[in-house]
Amino acid sequence: MTRIAKWSLAAMALGAMAFAGGARAADEDSDLKALLADCGSANIERSDIDSCLERARDISENAPSAQLQTLTARLERRAEALDDAEQDKDKPAQTQVADTPAPAPAGGGGSTVGASVAAAAPH
Repeated sequence: MTRIAKWSLAAMALGAMAFAGGARAADEDSDLKALLADCGSANIERSDIDSCLERARDISENAPSAQLQTLTARLERRAEALDDAEQDKDKPAQTQVADTPAPAPAGGGGSTVGASVAAAAPH
């Protein structure tokens, strides 16, 4: 083969690889845009979060980006918040009663102290 033919083949091979890389980058960009459209809302349902996280991690393996890191962190926080809310809903309500203040002394003046402190303090 002549020297020109070898260089031509090498140039065509590089061009084909560059074209394939550009096409793959375009696919990844469209995947990212679709992911952001599907999973980027603030009120995403709990049932959708796991699949969105999986899609984000798959895309980030090939094309890591700050947008994917932000989305992944937001989805993880949303899942945690929804899980916490679900756990709180399942717990029975707890009622806490604060100490009631003691009535003011009859002579007027003085400070008011909580009933538990007034009973324990010597006079």
